[in-house]
Amino acid sequence: MKHRKVLVTLVLSLLLLSAAMPVQAASNATALPPLPEWPIIGPILKWLGVVEPEPVEIVELPEDLDLPQYPIETLDDILALRDLEVGERVRITATDTALTAIAQEALDQYTDGVQNFRLTFTSGEATAYMEVDPSVLEEANLDLPINLKNTLKLEGVVNLGASGCRATVVIEKVSINKWSIGLKALVQRWVDEELPGKWPSEVCVERITVKSGEIAVVGYRR
Repeated sequence: MKHRKVLVTLVLSLLLLSAAMPVQAASNATALPPLPEWPIIGPILKWLGVVEPEPVEIVELPEDLDLPQYPIETLDDILALRDLEVGERVRITATDTALTAIAQEALDQYTDGVQNFRLTFTSGEATAYMEVDPSVLEEANLDLPINLKNTLKLEGVVNLGASGCRATVVIEKVSINKWSIGLKALVQRWVDEELPGKWPSEVCVERITVKSGEIAVVGYRR
């Protein structure tokens, strides 16, 4: 154990020296930049979580505010979209609070074993949380690598987009009772296999924009 500590100290010292030397050589007359900006050691510190990486600038697409606006607040508002004229481009918006209430109402009516559903929108991402009876996942044939016992707490983070008139779903994170190893690829494969066959052919989605608390969908009925 003592030798290991000495080795770790030596390696860290070498990393610091190799990172600092190019910075000092660049300009001896100026003060050294903060550690996150140093070569080698900066990326290591960010990877370890010692410093936060700089946020990626998100370029927002035009919101098509000139289109007819359809805010969704209830399930009836969603059902009313069936009356849209064919080819009429519209912009549909909904808050995560409204969709959470609509989804939980539908789950209570049509599905047994799903409780405490919660949907949250942040910039570019949607997070869903629910508590599920193991039988629900067994029926989905997900072939999960864990034992299904008692109530399961599911959480998933996804990026939503649109391509070829259909919504696209990219899984960023999935956990069941805080277990996530192997689940992301498994769920992504399941979504890629199931979504194309279940997408309604009469609906064309051109754009999906997610921001804090709200989602906006631009598209038309075919």
